[in-house]
Amino acid sequence: MNVRRYRARDMRDAMRQVREEQGEDAVILSSRRVDGWLEVVAALDGGDESAQAAAQPQRAASRGAPREENPEPQAAASAPDGGRSRPSTQWPADPEVSAMRQELRDLRSLLTRQYEENEQARWAARHPQAAECKARLMDLGFREPLARSLAGSILDDHTAEEAWERLRARLSGAIVTARSTILDEGGVLALEGPTGVGKTTTIARIALRQIRRMGPDSVTLVTMDAQRIGATRQLQAFGQMAGTPVRVLENVAELREMARRSAGSGHLILVDTAGQSPRTAPREPLLPDMPADVRAETWLVVSATTQGMALRRVLESFAATEPSALVLTKLDEAEQLGELLSVLLDQPLGIAFMSDGQRIAEDFHRVDTGHLTRLALQEEAEHGAADAWLDEAMQAWRRREAADREARRPRSETDMQGGGEPAPLEMIQPVLKGRHVTQH
Repeated sequence: MNVRRYRARDMRDAMRQVREEQGEDAVILSSRRVDGWLEVVAALDGGDESAQAAAQPQRAASRGAPREENPEPQAAASAPDGGRSRPSTQWPADPEVSAMRQELRDLRSLLTRQYEENEQARWAARHPQAAECKARLMDLGFREPLARSLAGSILDDHTAEEAWERLRARLSGAIVTARSTILDEGGVLALEGPTGVGKTTTIARIALRQIRRMGPDSVTLVTMDAQRIGATRQLQAFGQMAGTPVRVLENVAELREMARRSAGSGHLILVDTAGQSPRTAPREPLLPDMPADVRAETWLVVSATTQGMALRRVLESFAATEPSALVLTKLDEAEQLGELLSVLLDQPLGIAFMSDGQRIAEDFHRVDTGHLTRLALQEEAEHGAADAWLDEAMQAWRRREAADREARRPRSETDMQGGGEPAPLEMIQPVLKGRHVTQH
């Protein structure tokens, strides 16, 4: 191994000297300042020193001699095979240099890790209240960068209760929500996502919500999932129960034509799609070339039980379909929500709805950031008033339906004395509603 020492004004001058003396394959082992000069130690992997010493006069002569325009043809002509084969010299790697490089890499990694630990220890010593809150967040599954960012707003003079309240408020304010008007204005709303996240159930929940607000004729259910017969039957059963049309379409062209016929009427078309894994997710928008006067949106349904890395891969894979909002399902089945929020707060999509139970209507809500924050912090969750207007509309709808049924059915003496509560929509079995369920 040829090891040489150089003195230069700066690193650029040192690199020039190393390249001229030892070539492009030389490796700089160390550098330091000595008496105002930069001293550099460089070595060349493999080879012997006598060969390098013999090559130095040739390099010096080549630097001083005029450069030939095209020396290759002459060399090719003198070669036995016309210059077709040119053996390349490969210097074997020196084990000592390789071991030195590995030791330097290990030392750098160790120093970096020790510096980070010391820096975190100094920060914790300066801000004990914030450090305690950060530790609690990480125990709840939050990633270290998010936990430290949230705890960074806590002041040293805060009490433990004030600090946690401030942290809760900051986390709640950081959750992005989506307030789309497509449910009020009508259009085409398609749900997509991986398999098993609850897309078909979410379709039924949104449809029931819409029916209770605007009536059965305001919604049409569409399924484009030809792979799962069970999902199609589930949607058809719900349509028969609720008195809502269900259509089975084969391609986007049929959906486009249906949307064109209902444009401007305020009618909502809910589309259930086949589940896709992140590896086979579409690489183009899900609703292309819709009529200009039809509002079309795609919502991505994700499960709260998905691990952080898998959720990040889902968000990246389905980004090409241009979703406008998220629907978060199975909150009641997740052990911790810290890792989930660590991923969701690192992407631009807002959450439109969330579900936290098996009941179709009662466990499906517009996203309430305060409620979601308390779930993530494993505190006693309280539903906010985000759906109070819907509860009033549902009660009014039930009263109106009960009055209509009372007016239509024959009244017996038992009915006159009974006067029970009206049945919920889930239990109503409309007569002759099966004609709405057709397949194309």
